[in-house]
Amino acid sequence: MANARTEELKKILLDHIPASGHVSLTDLWCKAGSGLDELSGALQSLAVRGEVTVTGPQGGPPEQVVLSHPNDDKTVAVTLAGREKRLAAKIIASNMPVLKGRLLVQTQEMIMDLLSDGVPRTREQLSEKLQVELPPRLPGGMPDVIMQPDHTYTLRDTQAGQAEIARRAEEARAHSRRVRRQRQKVDELFGEHETLTEEEISQFLGEKLQLEAVAHLIILPGGRYAHPDSDAAWDEVGRYLSHCEPISRKEFVRMFKRHKKLVAQIKKGREEPPFVILSDGRVTVDTRSEGAEELRRREILAYVHYTLKQKMGGRSFFTLEDFAPRERKLARQEALQAGCVELKLDRRELFCAPIKADPGKIARELNELTGLDLPARGGPTVPVAYLLDNSYTAREAGRLLGVHPGDVAGLLELGHVQGFQMEGVVRYWRIPVDILHRSPNMERMLRRAEKIKIGDAARILTITQDQIKRLIREGHLRSAGRSEKGANLLRRGDVEDLLARLPDIQGGWGDTSGQIPERPVWHKLRRPKRSKTEEVRSSGPIILDEYQQKSITALLDGHSVLVAAPTGTGKTLIAERLVDSILEQGREVVYTSPIKALSNQKYRDFARQYGHYRVGLITGDVSLNERAQLLVMTTEIFRNWCFANPEWMDNISHVIFDEVHYLDDVERGTAWEESIIFAPPHVRILGLSATVPNIHEIAQWIEEVRGSKVLVVEEYRRAVPLEINWITPDNEVLGEDEALDEIEALRQVGSRRRYMYGNGEKGD
Repeated sequence: MANARTEELKKILLDHIPASGHVSLTDLWCKAGSGLDELSGALQSLAVRGEVTVTGPQGGPPEQVVLSHPNDDKTVAVTLAGREKRLAAKIIASNMPVLKGRLLVQTQEMIMDLLSDGVPRTREQLSEKLQVELPPRLPGGMPDVIMQPDHTYTLRDTQAGQAEIARRAEEARAHSRRVRRQRQKVDELFGEHETLTEEEISQFLGEKLQLEAVAHLIILPGGRYAHPDSDAAWDEVGRYLSHCEPISRKEFVRMFKRHKKLVAQIKKGREEPPFVILSDGRVTVDTRSEGAEELRRREILAYVHYTLKQKMGGRSFFTLEDFAPRERKLARQEALQAGCVELKLDRRELFCAPIKADPGKIARELNELTGLDLPARGGPTVPVAYLLDNSYTAREAGRLLGVHPGDVAGLLELGHVQGFQMEGVVRYWRIPVDILHRSPNMERMLRRAEKIKIGDAARILTITQDQIKRLIREGHLRSAGRSEKGANLLRRGDVEDLLARLPDIQGGWGDTSGQIPERPVWHKLRRPKRSKTEEVRSSGPIILDEYQQKSITALLDGHSVLVAAPTGTGKTLIAERLVDSILEQGREVVYTSPIKALSNQKYRDFARQYGHYRVGLITGDVSLNERAQLLVMTTEIFRNWCFANPEWMDNISHVIFDEVHYLDDVERGTAWEESIIFAPPHVRILGLSATVPNIHEIAQWIEEVRGSKVLVVEEYRRAVPLEINWITPDNEVLGEDEALDEIEALRQVGSRRRYMYGNGEKGD
């Protein structure tokens, strides 16, 4: 509602506009005798209400702007109300700055003429001479006019002006000396005291403290001063980091650049307790779970380093069985990074140390593990090269024995040869393969190791295939794997060994032993009927978090609110409670989002919740139900409304800015700034975001441009923890440690260089 002064000024203006004539904007200002700002507001109000008509160019000259009373014809008045009210207000608003500029130049010229005689004058004396009401301070843009200590004005080039300039220069020098002296004493004080209040510093100085003398210090939350690199200041930085997620090193340097020593240490990667630099480069403190976890990981890593060094220094082959499960993962990573090679020998997981050793020593260790007497010839070599030199691949062993490489694996299962697995590849010791190659029973061994189908086994035993399956179920035969089509395979040797015991086994089956058993009838399993979904019963009313209650209460009290809370903590619920209240009052509300996809999603959600007739959508591409109580739109659309359709927003109570941190966006941030600045004064603001590091500065800026209180509500607790999982090519979901192990294993298999002998020659 307009105040009494504005209403009185409107009546005065209407009295000075002729009933059947017109008056220019310049003449009307001279007759009204009011301030230009008050005159502009009153005339725009009369123009919007249709009580005056305005013609003339926009942006001047003001003397060509003509004002008159509207036509008495009602039809014409209605037409003007629809077409020209907004134009009339714009003409007045655009000409007022021109008129103000002209009057300012005229006033400045008259003041310069009066003061050119060298006689200083007060503001009242200047106003009396010029017959113009001057503001408390002379208009800006007059660098040649200076004010003296007795509040009189004179020109710089006069004798009085030169004396005042000299006095100011001497006063500035004295102030500078006083500031330097105080700053030196302040630095000495803070060498003895960690924190001091302004009163304590003034008491030590014996005079009033100059703020410039403590500009290099920081103010702690309690109002006490401290040096940026003192323990108290660092503790305050740590307290801040303990309430927020770990931040990047770049963000840390930007936020705490005044703490120069701390920032220099963090830049170099050096830690100062309680600060912790995580493995991904982010910075946190040891009181947060991320920092404590990192310190624990380092302790384990240090123990792993020490233990591995001891193991690799003494033996060519070692295990990780001494480590705890969590330590074992780190130990495995460290061992692989150190050049160790994984080895699986008789179901034992070993590592080959990347250190050269005497072949005799390597052979003795392998003898303890395998029982084989391996050769001890040659010079020092790494264990991996020794293993390669004394083993065959499956193809090499098959070529030597004259069998398929797949049959060599069968000989290994039967114990005729021995082998090991290195980096996922099975290799066979040379000595057992060479002995088997020279053995006269090799053909018989190969025949016994052959894998045959169930039908072949039935022909050998002269029984049915169903009886073969029964023998497998009862444990008399052991499956040797499956064929490509999924059928069971058996070892020929196992089947032949069963010939002697088969009559006794059949005797235990009863009279049906010689008959083909009846095949069971398999019925197709039917899918059970889906049971009706039971309604989810609510356990009671929803209990809001403290920050939600605080936000909703402030909004219902008529304040603007900025909410900063992690994703998943229920910020949208605050907006929904606000929308419920506004819709009950019959008012309107606007919900803005940064992207069209999000606007479409919010429109669907709100339409299901409040009904399609109460929700509208405007994104530029789509325009649905534009006059709905709840309008969902992009921020650029709302900004355009503030300029083009301000009269449409008379009934809008609030505007909700989702993702308000887009204020910081280089390209699009102006849309949020202009929306906040030019939104009608009666509209309150609700800003929602998960990432606003300087939310208090934004709230202070909004209070300055809007002229109303803005409440800041922050929530640090993250309701939905963030976890990183990895998906393998086989669609297996792994944790981070498991994924790192898998990546390292693939890298070791696919890109490891060919192993070298001790003499520098490449192996086969």
